[in-house]
Amino acid sequence: MKFVIKNNQDKQSLINYLKELENDYIVDVKKQRNNRSKMQNNYYWACIVQPLGSELGYFPDEMHDILKMKFTAEWETHTIIDDGVDYKREGFFAMKSTARMNTKEFEVYADQIRIWALTELGIRLMLPNEYN
Repeated sequence: MKFVIKNNQDKQSLINYLKELENDYIVDVKKQRNNRSKMQNNYYWACIVQPLGSELGYFPDEMHDILKMKFTAEWETHTIIDDGVDYKREGFFAMKSTARMNTKEFEVYADQIRIWALTELGIRLMLPNEYN
């Protein structure tokens, strides 16, 4: 059974349901995230990845990887403590999965790409409200 808790009434419904159970159960509570929508995903592939890939000579998956590297990769530094000595390990990228972005994060990502495409490449990409 899955419960979505949005208010105190929802909490009370869950509590009442749990009180009725007689066996052992495991309850997993997670904060609800609004992952990127299906509409955002369709827009991204049709209006960002496909046009840029066609213009720049890349297959869609290649263009997607290039965009992820350019706009989500972060240089990371880690401190490792070994036998009481601190070592800094630098030099690798961590990329964020676009599938795990929430709707706001994904819109910022898409906006950064649109601005880059227009200012650096002279390519105007369709805005979400222009996509059917």
